[in-house]
Amino acid sequence: MSSGAARPNHKRRDRPRVLLLWPGSLFGGGANFGVPQLLSIASAIRRHTDAEVDIIDLDLERAFGRVELSSLLAPGYDLVGMSCYSSYDYLKVMALGALVKRLLPRAWLVTGGYHASARPHEFTLQSSPFQFVTVGDGEGPMVRLVHALSAGKRPLMRIVGPEPLPDVNSLDYDWSLLARYRPVARSVASQAELYLSRGCPYDCAFCMERAKRDTSWRPLEAERAVEEIHRLDKFLDLRDWTLFIADALFGMKKKWRRTFLEGLARRPSRARKIWLLIRVDLIEREDIELMARANVSPGFGLESGDPQHLKRIRKAGKLDHYLEHMLEVSDWARHYDVPFGANIIVGHPGETESSLRTTAKYLHKLFLSHPKGTTGFLSVDPFRLYPGSPIDEERSQWEHDTGMRIHRYPWWHDGDQDFLSEWIDPSATLDFRTTLRLKRELLDPILLQLPKHFCYRGPARDFYQRAIDEQVDLCAPKNYLRTLGMWHMWRNLTRSDDQPTNANGSPINDASSDTELSHIARAARGRSIARWSQPVAPAIKQALLAVGRERFVAAEYIDESARDMPLPLRQDEAATLSAMHAYVAAFEALQLGPGDHYAELGGGTGYGAALASELVGAQGTVVSLEIDAELVARGAPQLAAYTQATLRTADAHDTDKWRGTAKVYVAFALPRLPQSWLDAMPADGLLVAPVGPPQAQVFTLYHKCDDGRVVARQLAPVRYVLDRSPEPPPLATTAH
Repeated sequence: MSSGAARPNHKRRDRPRVLLLWPGSLFGGGANFGVPQLLSIASAIRRHTDAEVDIIDLDLERAFGRVELSSLLAPGYDLVGMSCYSSYDYLKVMALGALVKRLLPRAWLVTGGYHASARPHEFTLQSSPFQFVTVGDGEGPMVRLVHALSAGKRPLMRIVGPEPLPDVNSLDYDWSLLARYRPVARSVASQAELYLSRGCPYDCAFCMERAKRDTSWRPLEAERAVEEIHRLDKFLDLRDWTLFIADALFGMKKKWRRTFLEGLARRPSRARKIWLLIRVDLIEREDIELMARANVSPGFGLESGDPQHLKRIRKAGKLDHYLEHMLEVSDWARHYDVPFGANIIVGHPGETESSLRTTAKYLHKLFLSHPKGTTGFLSVDPFRLYPGSPIDEERSQWEHDTGMRIHRYPWWHDGDQDFLSEWIDPSATLDFRTTLRLKRELLDPILLQLPKHFCYRGPARDFYQRAIDEQVDLCAPKNYLRTLGMWHMWRNLTRSDDQPTNANGSPINDASSDTELSHIARAARGRSIARWSQPVAPAIKQALLAVGRERFVAAEYIDESARDMPLPLRQDEAATLSAMHAYVAAFEALQLGPGDHYAELGGGTGYGAALASELVGAQGTVVSLEIDAELVARGAPQLAAYTQATLRTADAHDTDKWRGTAKVYVAFALPRLPQSWLDAMPADGLLVAPVGPPQAQVFTLYHKCDDGRVVARQLAPVRYVLDRSPEPPPLATTAH
């Protein structure tokens, strides 16, 4: 660790030492402060054993600098429990488990959480670093494992549980276990987190809650729940925080809910806002009024605006009234100035174009139709297939009934989990790509209009404004470009034998014929170019917009093709597609325009040639030379529309291939320009090249005067890939 923060001091070495490890949040995003699920397990271990317990949160460890696992494990532990909260954590937890096992070879390793509960046998394979897996609530199983450790009797059963906690009031949250993180928490965490209940008796088809094998709702006593919020407030000082009550279902029973909200209204916490998840059909007007007094904000899993589709999703209750009741709740929230959130799932199995259009009409009515605006915000999630959910357990029946198709299963064993978990055709009449298009067409306009309709003006308005802005940002072309890039890449990776390949058997990137991708990529490039601080000549800007950069890279780089950055063309990165601004600099230096004759040396897959073709027009010529025949084979079809352009396999040092061309761009670095290249330039010719040592070249413009003299002018520091010619000719011996 690069931190001076002190680690726990273990004085009694005869006691078992237990570490509970939180591996970090999803996709490296914003973290929550609290890990209450680990705090409750630590409480049970302390209450029922004599073990010493530490908690490490790898999200918050980042605040101290580089995370060194060996330093964190230096105190030595006899048992390490690691959360595999969701299926997205599976690969990460397996990798971390292997590291912990290597550093603490004698320790017992245990994992638990939603994914571990849904797929415990994935952690008991011979290759697994884990000795034990807990299913469901972790407190009882972990206590029994610590007792077994103390007695020196290793259990024969590797899967422990389920063992539902009978009384959640028997636990407490010892926040002192997180005292190490209190000074740095706000620099990493976006909100604090707390649980006030366990379980959910409902059976929504997409939800993982049933993986824990318990359907009962078990809350803390209402007064105790209020007290826990104040204990956290006293520890953390919540004045600068929002607090998320992370229960799967808040306040299922009316009496408990009212008692809690009334108690919190009498004794408000210092949190900027408390928000929680509750079912729409539980809410009454009095609840909203109490939430206003208690500074509480509800979030609703609305899922769909189509009654028939809600029935498929297994939303309970009178579903026609369910949607009408949400409109009532919205009116109450507006009246009491209570912010609320509503979440929609797009592409749930059984979804059709009709159900999506019905949902869009409903959402427009819910969020955009009232003349006074709305205090609500909308989040739109793609359907994700979670192991352990009812739809996963009954997968064959869902496939039969709806025609859904899962393209990659089990997705959590692969990288790109965020895409693969969503790569599903929802029904026989609606595939993945059409779902994506309909989301853009029907729901994005609602998300984009929501900011000007949001009328909440109470505490923590900026928190909700950020949530709205995040949804608006998800509508940006760059995000759709990434999804389509992943779609092309994984279609290639999972291609069947009858799909087309090129000469060496590699899959052909069919992005060039994808008109939707082309449209989105152009919009994304436009946004990137708009952020440049330096102006771009109109003709060059038009060329950058017109030429689909995504067509000249491998499928795995489509998502980055709109960014102004170099992209690899080979696995060894010895050849790259230059950043867009590099072509701007070259074309401006060469003053490239209509009717010019242009050569590019080191042309890669021909992107630069396509740009140049846009500039020189039908009366000009473009020759692009590339030493790698595979890159030429990949790029040549993309230049077919430009009759003035030729991409050929050749060594740029063979000057006969480009001799006499008036304007030349060298797209790789040279220590100095070869004399033969200067000789090959025609009178009044221009050549621009990155010249200098490997780590620090200078973009240099060479002008050959009518009398044969060559004048060099340095333009800017750059860094290009190096010359790949096997035997370049001698460099010029005279300075020019």
